[in-house]
This record gives sequence, C-alpha cells and structure tokens, in this order.
Amino acid sequence: MKLRITMEGRSYEVEVEVLPDGVADWEEEGGVAVPDSVLRPPLRPETREADKICRSPIAGTIVSVETAVGMQVRQNDTVVIIDAMKMETTVGAPMDGTVEEVAVSAGAAVKPGQVLCRLA
Repeated sequence: MKLRITMEGRSYEVEVEVLPDGVADWEEEGGVAVPDSVLRPPLRPETREADKICRSPIAGTIVSVETAVGMQVRQNDTVVIIDAMKMETTVGAPMDGTVEEVAVSAGAAVKPGQVLCRLA
C-alpha cells in the first residue's frame, strides 16, 4: 500500500505493509517474526547537505532577514520574512545549526526554491 507522509515540512511517498498483531518486523525471505518487545536502538537520520539549505517556499519580496553569518539558530527559528501579495510569510531554519551564508537581503525578489541561507 502506498501512502504520502509529511515529516518536518517535507512530503514523502512510502510503501507500507500491514503486519500481524504483536509483530514489529517481518522479513519475507526468512519468514522471521520479531515480537514488539525486542528493543532496537533509535534511528539516527544522517544529515544531508540539502537539509542544511533554507529555501524560499514561495515567490515574493524579502521584508527582513532575521539572521546573520555565524549566528546560532534552532530548527524553525525565523530566518527571513517574505511578503507575497500583501501577506507576510515567516520562513524558519530547516534544522539546528550555525548560519554559514545568507544569500538574500531585504528588498530582494525571490522565487520558489531559491536559496535563502545555508547552515553549517
């Protein structure tokens, strides 16, 4: 079965299967069922370079830039504010990090997907 999920503002299309009750994992080749009580280490997603880039979600004009190079930001801290059709949109940092580059300035026109800043 295919599903679309959204995590941290990103949409993913995934395939899932329904498992029998009490089973956390099922390996089709070996036919081994693992009970829910088996402890597993937490998954640590690797940080990709693309995750460190803050992009404009819309076309508009930069009203203000709320960060500077070297500034520490946390995920969802305001990076820039964009005006589009007389509505202001706040764009947050995609992850925790240090601002490595600010690619826009107040008054600049931006397109959807345009780089706003990069984090280290």
